[in-house]
Amino acid sequence: MIPELPVSLVSSLERRLATAATATTSPFTGTQEIQDWGGEWWEYQITLALLRPGDGRRVSAFFAGLGGVRGRFLFRDPSIEPPTDIGSGTVLGGNQSGNSLQTRDWQTSTPLFQSGDFFSLGTDATSRTYQITEDVSSDAAGYATLRFLPRLREIPVDGAALEVINPKLALRLISPVPSSIGRAGKYQFTFAAREAL
Repeated sequence: MIPELPVSLVSSLERRLATAATATTSPFTGTQEIQDWGGEWWEYQITLALLRPGDGRRVSAFFAGLGGVRGRFLFRDPSIEPPTDIGSGTVLGGNQSGNSLQTRDWQTSTPLFQSGDFFSLGTDATSRTYQITEDVSSDAAGYATLRFLPRLREIPVDGAALEVINPKLALRLISPVPSSIGRAGKYQFTFAAREAL
C-alpha cells in the first residue's frame, strides 16, 4: 500500500496534461512537423498551506520517506468537484483500450458527466485519473460510453468500479522536496510531481 498525501494541506495547485509530442519548425518556411509518440500523463505543481512546526516536521518526514523520485504517493485532487447522484458505474466488458470506455450500473436515463469532469480506475499504484471530454448520459438500462483523456493505461477488467466521488492517481516527485522554514518555525512546501507510470 502506498501513502496518500492529505488533501486538507493543499493551498494551491496547477494541473496539466503533458503529451509526448514534439514540433520541428522549418527555419525557412515556418511550417511545422509534429511527431506524436502517444504518451500522456498528468503533471502537478502543488503548494501546501503554512504548517506549524510539529505538522511541518511530519510532512517533511513524509516527503523524505518517499526518497525523491523513488517513491510514489496517492493524490486526490481537491479541485475536482464530483458529479452528484449518478450512482457508481462499472466497466462493461474486457479488452477495452483507447479514449473511450463502455460502462454500466449507472442510474437510468440520467445525465452523468459534463465535459471536464473526472473519474479514476485502479487501486494503489495502478490508480489513474481521466478527464471526460464529452457530456455523458446513461440510457434506459443504465449503460453509458465515456470519452476522456488521457487514453487508458492498461486494459480494465470487466466489472471494475469507477471512482467518481474522490478520483485518485499515483504520483511521483520530480525532485526531492525542500522544507522551507520561516518565522516562528512555520513550514511551507512547494513541489512538482508527475503521474507514476
